[in-house]
Amino acid sequence: MAEILITLGIIGVVAAMTIPVLIANHKKQEVVTKLEKVYTVMNQAIKMSEVENGAVEHWYMDCGISSSPTCSTEEVKDWFKNYLGKYLNITKIVTNDTSTGILIYFSDGSIINMPRYIYDIAYYTNEKAMKNPITGKNYFIFRFSPVLLQGQVADKNKYTVKSTFEPYTYSWDGTREGLTTTSNQYACSTAENSKRTLCTKLIQYEGWQIPKDYPIKF
Repeated sequence: MAEILITLGIIGVVAAMTIPVLIANHKKQEVVTKLEKVYTVMNQAIKMSEVENGAVEHWYMDCGISSSPTCSTEEVKDWFKNYLGKYLNITKIVTNDTSTGILIYFSDGSIINMPRYIYDIAYYTNEKAMKNPITGKNYFIFRFSPVLLQGQVADKNKYTVKSTFEPYTYSWDGTREGLTTTSNQYACSTAENSKRTLCTKLIQYEGWQIPKDYPIKF
């Protein structure tokens, strides 16, 4: 009996050590799978729209910049439906609670928030994440900014202006260190003042994997 109890005790200790790791790894994999999926389906939609509507630079709508959006939520909703929505597997499109943008619900339960100025796009892994968003864990930032808009700084946006849906790269210097340095408030770092908006890019940079030095625990 004593030997059985000792064996069970050892099994319990091993389980207590390994199960949290397995759960964390599962959560990480779930996140990166969704990130890679939304990246793929959004860019596929853009390519299909370009076949029908011409180069994205010609149908992308200038709605101003983040500090002064010029489009209404209805205008953004209509634009999205016409140019992207019909190429995506979505369940509904609604105006968000603050009327600052639209929420697009995907069939896998994830959601994107497209603001009235369009280009900064927030991605929630599920509806629960909308109630408690943690940047770099269940809430990630992408950009769809095919043209440099008036009022945007070219140097800060040199990796941002692309005709594709991409991870947020505003203020990035193009290096891996630039994605994690504590000196950049947008970096995916452990700094208390870090916005961690570059976490999406770091995950893509690592081949859609969450690296060992990732500052957020799962």
